[in-house]
Amino acid sequence: MPPESLKSPAAFHEQRRSLERARTEDYLKRKIRSRPERSELVRMHILEETSAEPSLQAKQLKLKRARLADDLNEKIAQRPGPMELVEKNILPVESSLKEAIIGEEDPATLHERQLRCRRGDGEGSLRASCAGCVNLG
Repeated sequence: MPPESLKSPAAFHEQRRSLERARTEDYLKRKIRSRPERSELVRMHILEETSAEPSLQAKQLKLKRARLADDLNEKIAQRPGPMELVEKNILPVESSLKEAIIGEEDPATLHERQLRCRRGDGEGSLRASCAGCVNLG
């Protein structure tokens, strides 16, 4: 039989809140006792391995990301363009179009091919590369 003090709704509610709080406190204490060591968290890439003060770690991470972004932007700016990739046979294109791009084709022949492409009376394989021809003239 419960004591007389728990018969009122307010006392029952207070007792229940107290038990829930105690249960939560016990759960958190167990979790804190079983948490991994700092070295384990570093190994799992949850924490950064750093010798900086905790108050400076966020700024250190921000600086690291900014450096990486700068390096990436510099590398992107130095990458070769599509014309250079065609010249080095890295970017595949049809041979007649490649000749026109690199400039090995006679200008008169190039002009005639462009005219045929525009009129639509070129051969089937030639028509496949006409999109590139029209932009060259």
